[in-house]
Amino acid sequence: MEIWIAEGERKSGPFETYLVRGRIEEGDLSGDELAWHKDQDGWVKLREMDVFRAAFENKSQEVPVALPPPLPVEPYPFLRFFARWFDILLYLLCFFSLFRLAGRDFAQVDTGPFLYLYFLPCLLLEAGIVHKLATTPGKYLLGIRVTNADENQLTLQAALIRSLRAFIVGLGLMVHPFLTAICHVYCLWYLLRRKEAPWDTMTNTKVIAQRPSVSVAVRFTLVFLAVFSLLFVVLRPGFDAVLEEVIKEERKRSGEVR
Repeated sequence: MEIWIAEGERKSGPFETYLVRGRIEEGDLSGDELAWHKDQDGWVKLREMDVFRAAFENKSQEVPVALPPPLPVEPYPFLRFFARWFDILLYLLCFFSLFRLAGRDFAQVDTGPFLYLYFLPCLLLEAGIVHKLATTPGKYLLGIRVTNADENQLTLQAALIRSLRAFIVGLGLMVHPFLTAICHVYCLWYLLRRKEAPWDTMTNTKVIAQRPSVSVAVRFTLVFLAVFSLLFVVLRPGFDAVLEEVIKEERKRSGEVR
């Protein structure tokens, strides 16, 4: 059977049926072109011709090639660990500097409900910064971002819930070093096993990180040590006062024994 095809205002042919079918399979013909053969009353769309209808139906039913799943995200646990502790040290530096300027006693942090409230501003600040900038000072220095599953910035509510869960599960409320250490070990195990932190699983959030360059690592290390040193300078009078009290108590106890 010889087929004539009209593509726009240009008519071409005649073509043998197998040649037309080959062009259909290659995608050269869409099926909307007008076609005619000598036993046909008039021009019709190519896809409506009985001899080619099955070819177009099979083409429309082709199953798309399944894409491979995305590569697993590297968790970078130690990058995240140091980024979080940079934020903690930076907050403690600001907090205790203001505390010292106000003439308050450092021992008050370890007493009463204040022990559970002194870290609350850090939680709120982190949530606000993550909501606005998708990062924190420590994460920014290491090129880490926090987003939702679609890689968009978190809402304030989502950022607040994430920070609260990280504060509870990851830091153990920051009330005792031993509890914080246990939480760190658990979160490290979870992160290496699931490729995400527990609070990211709970809030369906995503942490985007990459291996830092040498210059970035050196810069972060220097800034980290600077913040740590400044915090030590601010806290040293409190440590000295506590040490002096311990020595007095020890001398008093020794005197009573004698």
